[in-house]
Amino acid sequence: MENEVLLQELLDSYQDSDYPDGFLNQYRIMECLSDRKGIATFLVRSADGQSRIAKCYDKIIWSFGGGRDLLSVLDHPGLPKHIASYENEKLTINVREYIEGIPLSQYAEDNSLTEREIVRICMELCDILSYLHHRNPPVIHRDIKPQNVIIRPAGDVALIDFDIARVFKSGNDTDTVFFGTLAYAPPEQYGFSQTDARTDIYSLGILLRWLLTGSVKENANIRVYRPLDKIIRKCTAFSPKERFSDVDQVKKALSQANPSSQRLRIALISLGALAAAGVLAFAGVKIYQHITYSPFTENAIPGYLSDEERITDAITYMKQKYHTDLFDKPEEFATTALLRKALIELYHLDPEYVNHVNLGVPEESDQFFLPWDFDPDHRLDRSVVTYAAIKAHDPAIVADWSGLKDDNGYYPGVRVADEFAQKTGILTGANRPEDISMGEMALIMANADRVFEAAESKK
Repeated sequence: MENEVLLQELLDSYQDSDYPDGFLNQYRIMECLSDRKGIATFLVRSADGQSRIAKCYDKIIWSFGGGRDLLSVLDHPGLPKHIASYENEKLTINVREYIEGIPLSQYAEDNSLTEREIVRICMELCDILSYLHHRNPPVIHRDIKPQNVIIRPAGDVALIDFDIARVFKSGNDTDTVFFGTLAYAPPEQYGFSQTDARTDIYSLGILLRWLLTGSVKENANIRVYRPLDKIIRKCTAFSPKERFSDVDQVKKALSQANPSSQRLRIALISLGALAAAGVLAFAGVKIYQHITYSPFTENAIPGYLSDEERITDAITYMKQKYHTDLFDKPEEFATTALLRKALIELYHLDPEYVNHVNLGVPEESDQFFLPWDFDPDHRLDRSVVTYAAIKAHDPAIVADWSGLKDDNGYYPGVRVADEFAQKTGILTGANRPEDISMGEMALIMANADRVFEAAESKK
C-alpha cells in the first residue's frame, strides 16, 4: 500500500512530457521500489513483457547522471546488465536487468545460515568485487550491504545498486561527498581519504560480521569462529593500509577458514603428531629428498640456478621450442587473456574450447578449458597456471579427483594439479603464489613441458 501511494505521488509529480522521449513508449511503470536522494527506482514492464529496473536521476541533484551508465561497460553474471538509457534536460533514466531473487537481508532472516553457507556467499561476493576492482580503472561499489546482495533462486549471488559506485582515480586525496550506508561505511568514506578497493573490503568485513552475529558492531558476548573473526578484524581495520589490499586475498582467507576443512586439518594434524615419533628418521630422509629433488637432467637445468636464472632459462627454452615472443615482457602480469593465447598458440588447442566461458558451477567439461568465468584482465595466481599447464598436456590428470579425501573449498582440479606439480617438480623456482608474472608463467610451462617430455621418453 505504501509503495502504491509513493508510486502515485511520483507519477503525479511528473507529466508524461517530463520523461525522456521513448521511455514511456517502451516501458510501463509497475511499482516504485524507492525514492531517495533524487533517485527514483521503478519496477517497469517492457513492451515484450520483460520486467526491468528503471533508475530515474533528477539532473538538478545528479549533475553527472547524464553520463554513461557505469553498468553499460560491465559484463559479469553477478551484476545486472545495462539495457538502455534515456535522457532529457530534467531526467536521466537507466534501464537495467531485473535480477530475480531475495535480498540477503531477507534470505538470512528466513534461513538458519551455517558458517559454511556464509563463507560460500562471501566468496561469491569476492568474485564479483574482484571483477570490479581489477578493471582498469577499478570500479568501487561503495555500498556493500545485505539489501544490495541478491540470492538468486539457484543460490548464486548477485550485487545490485550501483548508484554511488565510482571509478577510482589515482592521485585524488579524498572523495568530495559522503554517500553510502553508515553502518557499513569505512572511515575514508567520511572524508578521511579517497575510497578505493579497500573501502569495499571494509564493508565486506562488516557484512560477514552481520551474517555471523546478526550485528554490524563487534560484540564481546558473541563468540565468532576464530579464523573468521581474524578475517573480519583485518577487513575492518581503521587504517586502509592494515586491511587486505586485494579482495582475492579475502577470498583465499575465507577458503582456508572453511570451518569443516579446518576441523579436518586439526584432526589430521593430531593424527600426524601421534605417528610422528615413530617415523622421524624416515621423514627426515624424505624431506631431504624432496628439497634436493629436481625433475630435470643435468643437461637441462643445473640445480644451482637462482629463481631469476630459472625464469630466464625458461623463457629461452619456450622461445626456442615454440618460436614465440609471448614471454618477451617477463615482468608483465600474467592474465587470463595471455594464458588463453598461450594455450592456443603454443599447444594448438582449439580456440573455441579455450575461449569458451563457463557461466555455471566450476567443473571439468569438453566444452571449455577453464572452469571459471575469469575476466580477460584477471591476474592469475600460480595454481591456475599450474592447472592449465598440466591440463594442456594431460587433461585426465586434473579430472581425476578420486585421490582427494576432503573438500577444503578449493576447486578439486586445482588441488590435484598442485599435488602433481609438487610431486614432479613443476613448481621448481615458482615461489610467488598470487599475481604471477609472464616470466613465472613461462617457468611453470617450461617445467611442465620438461616433466612430460621426460615421462614420454621413458615409455
